Amino acid sequence: MIETNATVVIKSVNESHDLLGSLITYGIAEFSYRGKDGAVIDEISYRAKGIPAVDIKCSGGNSQGIATGYIDLQVNEREGYKEKVASLVIRGFISTGKTIQELVQFESTKEETPDFAQELLEENISSDSDEELSEVPAF
Repeated sequence: MIETNATVVIKSVNESHDLLGSLITYGIAEFSYRGKDGAVIDEISYRAKGIPAVDIKCSGGNSQGIATGYIDLQVNEREGYKEKVASLVIRGFISTGKTIQELVQFESTKEETPDFAQELLEENISSDSDEELSEVPAF
């Protein structure tokens, strides 16, 4: 069993119930990792039962959260070969309460430095250039 904690985006939420009436949610989750070419976004199927399923259902689709669980490898036999399919079994889910659209900001807001702070910065730069800097750190 490969245990994992990951930040995921729940792309789709499907639900059903078992024979005892416990809620089961399943669908596609999106996660990211760093590859040799930079950040890579990938998808994995997931399933959850009980309290994590209720948390996922309440957060809805396109919601981001922290999933705790394990990777389940299922073997499918197709026309003479075996295919291993990975699925994330979520045992705990903490929603961040925000959808991915709320987290992504398209406008760049550049904050301006106040005049008094700019003057202090310029004074510190000009006063430091007159003094010699010590090789020994102050701390």
